[in-house]
Amino acid sequence: MTESMWHKEIKGWGVATEIPLGNRRADCQLRCGKRVEVQARPLPPAEVAGREAHADLWILDCRDAHRSQRLMVWDDPQFGTLLRWERAWKGFAVAKRPVLLNLTLDLRTGHGTFLEVTGWDFNGHRVTGTGRIHTAATLRSWMHYGLTSTGDRTVAR
Repeated sequence: MTESMWHKEIKGWGVATEIPLGNRRADCQLRCGKRVEVQARPLPPAEVAGREAHADLWILDCRDAHRSQRLMVWDDPQFGTLLRWERAWKGFAVAKRPVLLNLTLDLRTGHGTFLEVTGWDFNGHRVTGTGRIHTAATLRSWMHYGLTSTGDRTVAR
């Protein structure tokens, strides 16, 4: 399968790509040593569980779901940032590793938004949950240089 421009872009934010681990590989490695799986399509639960044997973090391409409003994110004064994802990738219900959802990303400018999932509940193909918003610039700086800004904390230090 050919990698999309999005997939290549996100992998390039790490310090190394295509990290071999036995008979599998991680898409990229971060400055902190964590290994990332970059995913642009749904996977069955067994595949998600298998990849978690070598990955520390997921980054999912949810731009289409967000653009079509199947993935909604909003701030609630009492509960913080909330999400609802219709026709979600239910194979990720078994994910135990941290998950970042890419909501927007302009590949020309590098500007975009990611949601760090802090908790989610799968009910069939509907997901509800909570998270924290991060800019693409902050996520890129954390992945490649290990830098975080005080106003935009990133996952899995």
